[in-house]
This record gives sequence, C-alpha cells and structure tokens, in this order.
Amino acid sequence: MAHRSPNCPNQIVLFEELLQERVEHKPHAARFFMYLANVLDLRYYASLSMGAPRYSRRELTAVILYAMYHGHYAAQKIQQFAEDSIGAQWILSGMRMPSYKTVERTIDALFEEVDHLFIQIIGICDGLFLVGWKRMYIDGTKIQANASKHKAMSYERLTKKIDNQSINIESLFETMKPYISSLEQVPDDKLNACIHDQAQLVNHILRQQHERELRKKEQQVFNLDLDEAEKTQGLNLEETLKASSMLLNNVPSETFNQVVNVLNDIAITSDRLNTMEQAKTALEQRWKEEKGNKKIPPEKQINFTDADSNIMMTKHHGVQQCYNNFAWVDDKTHIILGTHTGNSASDQLELQPTLLDAQNMCGSLEGMQAGADAGFFSAENIRFMKDKGIDFYVSYPELKSPFGKDKFDYDPASDTYTCPEGSTLGRKKIKKSGKIGEYSNLEACQKCPLSAQCTKATDGIRRIERHLEDDSLREDAKAKANSEKGKEILRQRKSVPEPVWGNIQTQDGWKQMHMRGKKNASREFKLHCVMHNIRKIVKLYLNSLSYQQVVQEKENSLRYPA
Repeated sequence: MAHRSPNCPNQIVLFEELLQERVEHKPHAARFFMYLANVLDLRYYASLSMGAPRYSRRELTAVILYAMYHGHYAAQKIQQFAEDSIGAQWILSGMRMPSYKTVERTIDALFEEVDHLFIQIIGICDGLFLVGWKRMYIDGTKIQANASKHKAMSYERLTKKIDNQSINIESLFETMKPYISSLEQVPDDKLNACIHDQAQLVNHILRQQHERELRKKEQQVFNLDLDEAEKTQGLNLEETLKASSMLLNNVPSETFNQVVNVLNDIAITSDRLNTMEQAKTALEQRWKEEKGNKKIPPEKQINFTDADSNIMMTKHHGVQQCYNNFAWVDDKTHIILGTHTGNSASDQLELQPTLLDAQNMCGSLEGMQAGADAGFFSAENIRFMKDKGIDFYVSYPELKSPFGKDKFDYDPASDTYTCPEGSTLGRKKIKKSGKIGEYSNLEACQKCPLSAQCTKATDGIRRIERHLEDDSLREDAKAKANSEKGKEILRQRKSVPEPVWGNIQTQDGWKQMHMRGKKNASREFKLHCVMHNIRKIVKLYLNSLSYQQVVQEKENSLRYPA
C-alpha cells in the first residue's frame, strides 16, 4: 500500500487514463443520462440546415439533465459542474463544455418542450412499472417568487401614488423652466418633451459615473498594484454633462448642480410614474379577464417586479410574494402525474387545472382513487371529480364553534335540521331562484337559553341556509371521508405528496423561483417535477441489473452501429 506524506505537494498521483474506465466499470448516473438523452424525442434535436458545426444536442441535453440531477439549474453553474465532473466529461467524450450562452439556449429550448419531456418521462416510468394508476393525492406548496414583497402595492395606494407623482413631475417641470429662458418661445408640450429627454440623458450619465466610482473604490481596496496616479485620476463630471446636454451649456457654475439635480429628479420621477402606470394597466386588464366588469377591490395588490405573483401567507416564513404550486402524485413510488402553478392563495381554485394538466400528460384518469386535504373541499371540486369518473376522497374543515352549521344534523327524509340542543328546524322559505333553503324554529329559539351564543341575529332566531344541490354533495363527501375506506385513504395523504416537496427543495436547493411571470414559473416548477420523476428512474437503474443491461446495450449500439 502506497504511503502519502500530507505536507508534500510534489507527490505524483497516477489517474486512470481513460474516462471510460472511471465511469463504465459500474452503474453510473452519467451513463443513464446519456441513455435517456438518446431515447428522448425532443423537437430541438433537429439538425440546423446551415451554419458552423455545433455540439450534439443529445450530448448537451444529457450533460444538462445530469447537472440538474445534482441540483444545478443555472447555465454558469452547469458549465462549471461539467468542467469538474468526471461523469459530465465522459458524456462529452473529453471535449470542452460550450459557453454558458450555448447552455442557456439549450435550457430555454428544454423549457419550451417541458410538457413534451414530462409526457415522455411518464411513459418511461409507466413502462418500468413505477406508476400504480390506482390512487393519487394532490397537495400544494407556496414558493417565494423572484420578487420582493416590498415591491408590491395595493390598487388604492397605487392610484393615489400615480396622482401624487403626476403632480410632482409637473412641479419639477415648472422648477426647470426659469433655467432655460432661451427656450421660452417653445410650446409647453414640446418643451416638456425636450426637458424629459435631457433629464433621461443626465440620469444615464450620472448612473455611469456612479458605477465607475464604485469600481474605482473596489480597485483601490483590492488591487495592491494600483499606483497613486491611477488612484486619483478621474473625469470632470461638469464638462461631461455640458458636452452631452444642450440644456446645460449656458447654465452658470453657481446653479449648475441645482439644475442637474432637478433634471435627475425629473428622470427618476418619470420612470417611477411610468412603472406604476404600467402596473395599474396590467392589474386592470388581468382583473377584467378574470372578473369581468366587477369593481377592483382597493386592497387588490400587484408587484412591480413580477406582476403575476401574489402576496400569500406561508407556513414558516410569514407573508411572502409567492406562487402556489400543485401536483398530483401517484402513491406507488411518488411519481408526479400533473402540475399546476397558480397565483391564488386558495387551494380550492387550483384542483381542477391541476387535474386537467394531469390528464393532458397521462391521458384519462377515470377509475382512479384521489385524496386531498380540507383546503380542496368544495362542492365545485367534488362535482368536477365526479364528472371525471374519479373516486374522490377529501377531508373537510370543521368549525370551532359548538353552534357551527356542521353541528346541525340534516335529515334528508324529513328535510329538517336538528340543532345541538335537540330542537328541529324546518324549511321556512326558498330564495335565490330556488337554490337556497332557509331553516329555522321560532318557538324553540325563543325558549332556548343558549340562543345568544348560537346566533348574532337581533331577533335571536337561528337560521340555517342550505344550498339544495351543493350541500348534498358536501354531505356525501363527508360521509365518504368518515367511512373506513375513506379514513384509510386519507390517512396516507401526508405520507405521499408531502415528501415530494421535501425531496425537490432539498435535492434541487429550490427555495425560490428563478423565472418571472406565471407561464415561466409554471415551466420552472414542471421541470423540477420532471427531475423528481427522473430520480426515481435513476434509483431503479442503480438497483436493477436488467435495466443496467438495457442501458449497456444502448451504449453499445451507439458506439458500434450496425
């Protein structure tokens, strides 16, 4: 056995010469990803008809997926990983990794085809019997958007700020006019446009100057080889501004700084006003698409950085700017069947689009059992799942009050409710076009000593409203959830989808969205779910001799084509 001296840096270490010997002597994840990239059928694999010879898209895709398997999703991180990883070097056959721009373009192409990729991965999982197709569960997780919650503003405050900023910028224009008396014959609209353009130019020059000063300070601190002459040299800002802006040519030196500050304030205020007006227009358009001509609530918020994200209350981090991500998870090996990214904090609204995506990815799910927590409990969701032919089991919320509606027992035979004190409430009227029935018992409530705790009505009469269609669906769903089969199904609810979020967030380091906009955020989430499913296939590959043989045969066919 060779001995190594720990303090001798000139020791000779003999590495195996062939990458093939480092990777192919045992099952290796890199071998699987090379196999996977060659069995996938992605549209961007198509050859270009002109231009210089390029990198093989299959090999590049294999490296990118292999890097994502190790938790690297940024182009520069993937490039660095490829240079340091033996497995990635084996995939590239020892060639250098292309620039991060090429990697970035390939990732963008992968995002464009993420649905197509998801479908193919589900097909591979199905062929390897990783999907049970018997029972699935839905759950959601709120992930912080690539935007600060401090950049959000309510519709009411946004409207007031726009009005105030409009007044401020008019005042700034008036402040500027005495300094440019030579242009007093120019009409106000043209004069304001000229001032605005010159203000943007001045602001741009000041920004550049500020950046140069920051770089210079950094050099002064961290570059010991910088001589004193280089440390002190700089540009004359006043001369630069006068040479660039025609409004500043004739401004005397004693008022020069004041005029520059006014122009800079005009540019900053104008940019802020433009940003707020765009945000307000986007909010109004989105609200009209979703709600029609209903009035926008004053507290409705929009974020300037990512207008599609929303303020949400999270479990561990309080109020954050988030997206709400959902997935249907098969219970056999926790394969994800469908995903959806929404911007609503309510889980109820997101069950249906998540199931529709699962059907688009997997085909019909009719006949499967499905479980969900109380956040998805609604008559609309129960009816939707029933229409899709899915055996749906959902937990239901329980009111804390001892006199909540759920504490009143309904008897369908007599069409009456029984209150917690044993009195019977009959139907007294029907309203809202025959959809809502109202139940009460005047005599019993007047005699009941607990009526003050039971109702806040001024007359002391407790009234129960019953939706003649939806309440029946809710009661049937509660009965299913309380059955022995329902309890057994819902008992597994936390143990199936919850670990998926932990695995994705831990192995991918996914604590925050990187993409902005609902469409891009949805693709990002789906790509993470694709990688989760791929990890299940890799686990099977590393433990199954028969599947290793399939990968080996594919390697041989590529290396030694017939």
